[in-house]
Amino acid sequence: MKNIFKLFAVFSLLFIYSCNDNGDFSTDDMMTGTASEGGALVAIKDGTTGKLLGVPSSTDFATATVSFAESELDLGVLLMSGGNDITNYEIMKSLNGGAEVSVASTATLPISLVYSTVDDYINGLGVSADDLRIGDVITFRTKMTKSDGSVIFAGPNDGSYSITVSCSSNLAGTYDLTMVASNGWIINFPNEEITEVSPGVYKTTSIYRWAVGSIAPDQGFNFNDVCGELTVPDQGLAQGYYSNAVFNTEPGYVDGATGDLKIYYTVSFGSGDVTCVGTYTKIN
Repeated sequence: MKNIFKLFAVFSLLFIYSCNDNGDFSTDDMMTGTASEGGALVAIKDGTTGKLLGVPSSTDFATATVSFAESELDLGVLLMSGGNDITNYEIMKSLNGGAEVSVASTATLPISLVYSTVDDYINGLGVSADDLRIGDVITFRTKMTKSDGSVIFAGPNDGSYSITVSCSSNLAGTYDLTMVASNGWIINFPNEEITEVSPGVYKTTSIYRWAVGSIAPDQGFNFNDVCGELTVPDQGLAQGYYSNAVFNTEPGYVDGATGDLKIYYTVSFGSGDVTCVGTYTKIN
């Protein structure tokens, strides 16, 4: 990880949606809105996208300012069911779980939010573009006001969309993979395909077959690239096909000179955890 930033000038910035954790938001007098509670079931529209592009002033991300070159957001919220008792819908925006501001309001859904500048992103948040840092998270979530005046919010997996300021990422391609596991297995996978799920989020192809045999479909796993640091978010084995937990062991990295990847993760089995180290040698 430390070595890759010697060539960091090749990176530009973009956002990646990764987390919908609303744990830092105030929940006083608020409840998760569902259709059965007299609220509404809402969802983020398929195809919702956004990005922030630029270059950090240094590799000390805690202090580095970002020179933004391009930004956009196209966010939509749809009504899936319910809503009979809802008099108003709002999209609320916050930075790093701080105070929320209303950025769009309507009596009925759908509702959309379109940004084209960095100022659009930070407007109302009490910060300037120079205050933004890599790793900052801007979260949008759906607020609903009922006819009795009470307020409810859509669930974090329904009407919320989060963007993490991050570095550019272009890891899709073909790799020769060598997997070394803590149970002593060393397995080679030629021509392993890595595909991009969304900006900075990738999916491997057949990584699990070595561990659970031919019963496992070649579904791979997702991993995130944040400024050349590779992490595996908590997920189910083979894209949830099995209940075995998959989680991050330690951050991996991108070799800035070669484009090769090193990914660390752990798979939980009934017999114990198996820690894995994957070395992906870039082919094309």
